[in-house]
Amino acid sequence: MKSKIVMIYPPTGNIVDYNTPTGTLYVATYLQEKGYDVRFIDCSVEENWHERVLEEVKDALCFGSYCMSIHIKHLIPLLKDVKRINPAIKTVLGGAHPTLFPEQTAADPLVDFAVIGEGEETMLELVQMIEAGKTDFSEVKGISYKHKGKALTTPAREFIDMDTLPFVDWSLMSQKALDSMKTKIARIQTSRGCPFHCSFCINVVSKNGKMRYRSPQKVVDEIEHMIKTYGVKRFGIRDEVFLLNRQKAKEIAQGIIDRGLEITWLANPHVKFLRESWIDDEYLDLLKRSGCTKLQCGGESGNQRILDMLHKTVTPEDTLNFVKRTKKHGIISLVAFMTGLPTETRAEQLQTLKLIWGIMEIAPETFINGAAMFRPYPGGELYEQCVRDYNLKMPITFRGWMDVETIGGTKPPWIKDLYFSQNLWMHTTFARYENLGQLTGICKKIYKKYGLLPAIGAYLWGKVSHYRLKHNYYGFLIDFWLLQAYWHQRGEIPELS
Repeated sequence: MKSKIVMIYPPTGNIVDYNTPTGTLYVATYLQEKGYDVRFIDCSVEENWHERVLEEVKDALCFGSYCMSIHIKHLIPLLKDVKRINPAIKTVLGGAHPTLFPEQTAADPLVDFAVIGEGEETMLELVQMIEAGKTDFSEVKGISYKHKGKALTTPAREFIDMDTLPFVDWSLMSQKALDSMKTKIARIQTSRGCPFHCSFCINVVSKNGKMRYRSPQKVVDEIEHMIKTYGVKRFGIRDEVFLLNRQKAKEIAQGIIDRGLEITWLANPHVKFLRESWIDDEYLDLLKRSGCTKLQCGGESGNQRILDMLHKTVTPEDTLNFVKRTKKHGIISLVAFMTGLPTETRAEQLQTLKLIWGIMEIAPETFINGAAMFRPYPGGELYEQCVRDYNLKMPITFRGWMDVETIGGTKPPWIKDLYFSQNLWMHTTFARYENLGQLTGICKKIYKKYGLLPAIGAYLWGKVSHYRLKHNYYGFLIDFWLLQAYWHQRGEIPELS
């Protein structure tokens, strides 16, 4: 057995619902297959994660962690402790934030390497060189690292052939995490990449446009393996965009049926992939028979100008069609929306709310995610607009992100009537509760956790929200003002829900 590598999914500060960290586990499994002694700790679910991490790093060669911007305030104190316990250990951060800010990340004294993009081959090369005592990392593609006091970035790495990846070794997780996966959902990948160029999306910035697929047989093999080994019954396909390759998706569905695998699954197709010209009713019926119970998409907006600005290549009618066709085949849909966009007007926001109500009329059971607040990712077209037209400022150091609750700040200068945009997510959520007859039950839970006054407030908010959404009436916004005052009193930011 080679050297010990400690890998973690970072602490989040608040566990809402467990979500299997598939990407990080792919890297951990890849290293383990190459003979390394890999210890994986999911700090988002383990109660004693801090003690376990510090115990494991004492004799470890390398410490690796996934990192989003929201993780940094929790990671910095942990990295300090890791370096204190083992000053010789090399620390590696990968994921969304290091990919967006590689040199800023690598410049921090607590970070030795930032991995850009896919991490399996890059992490393997790094640990092999560290283990061999090498000090020149200029030939390792896809990293940023410090050289003579300055952060340098190497050329981009070629994408990996997904069929060379082993099945994720879920046994690296704790029994608690495995039990959660068994009773809730396990995430698998059938592809990586996204060919679309949405002006708000991180994929454009991270150059994740090329599609890479696993063979359908390997995907079905892994599903069968997870059923037999871990007792998993529900799967989430963690692809950026599903159904782009109709033939491969069809072979996966048919393979599940042919092997008699009794599972349910969900995936994320693009809105326009539910057009009749892309897949017919027979195809949708095949997905349903294979266990598909939920399809998720980004509707984003009910206004065509905004959709065009986002480069979504769809219309509001496409979103309604998505919901109609999933309902026809007994598949529940989830549609995500956003608001707080540069140049977006109140009238355009109301068109989005009108579309959301239209969805609720067609299929009340549809999950509505949003309208959530827009976050400008560096390098994207909308980000450049925010910098150019609104003087958007980002932290200039890795540690500067510790005090950032949301990209763009808590008061983005491009948003008018911030109180309205910030509370739309909760507005549509509670309107949906009322529409489904679930409002009283939700308020009973709020009463048990927070007391009588918050429960009464939530009940009234739900009633008024339902009326407003149904009639698209947003005059005399006293309810929004009161809710904003409530958030201010609690010191919370509602768009992070």
